[in-house]
Amino acid sequence: MSYKYNSGYILTFFQNYKSARLIRLLSFLLLLSGISQVSGQYTKQKLERYSARYGLRLSTGFILAREEATDIGLYADQIYHHIELKQALTQYNAGFFYRQRFGWLYADVSALYNRYGMIYNSTTFTDKGHPTRSNTERFGYVNFQVMGGLISDKFRFAVGPMMFLLAHHDSQLIDLENYSQKLRRVSYGFSGAIGYDFGRFSLDLKYDKAFRTIGDHIYYRYRKSKFFETPDGVTLAISISLREEYIR
Repeated sequence: MSYKYNSGYILTFFQNYKSARLIRLLSFLLLLSGISQVSGQYTKQKLERYSARYGLRLSTGFILAREEATDIGLYADQIYHHIELKQALTQYNAGFFYRQRFGWLYADVSALYNRYGMIYNSTTFTDKGHPTRSNTERFGYVNFQVMGGLISDKFRFAVGPMMFLLAHHDSQLIDLENYSQKLRRVSYGFSGAIGYDFGRFSLDLKYDKAFRTIGDHIYYRYRKSKFFETPDGVTLAISISLREEYIR
């Protein structure tokens, strides 16, 4: 009886010992797995804080210029044309961007082709009457911009200067008698934007302030028109990252 009792006791002891070892081993493996996951998440977050992305950017928006009218002629008391801005056409933008994070800071560089237009009503004073006609004017610019700002989680805020290079211009105002134009090939502006990132996509709501007026180029021979409204714009952009890279 004593032998059987001792054998059973020893067998039970070894079974309990193996179970305890197994439990400790499983606990150790679970701990390692947790540490690995936490370490991986920390490493990913750290890399994301210094990540770079680049890709395509598309946007649309509207010009904020209000209705405005001006008279043009050779002299103050000699009016030949009354030109009234009636409507600003929708603007469209398409191009490329590059964004680099520096922890809580980031920089965004973009090159976009921008197209928008204006509709004017022009009244010409002649001996035969005062005919009024609608005139459409369209612009195409290549916009270069550098913005810098703050990023927290997925939200961004940035400001920065921009440069407009005139690439295309077509105007029906050119048909007016003695009308002339002096186009500015290069002009400048300043922008502010708020954005949000989700996966490879980004949304940005941007305000662009242009340092030129809508009538900078409109002349009647040598007399410049007196338009004061500026082609400031508000746009909503969607950016698609083609690839995201990390600085190690």
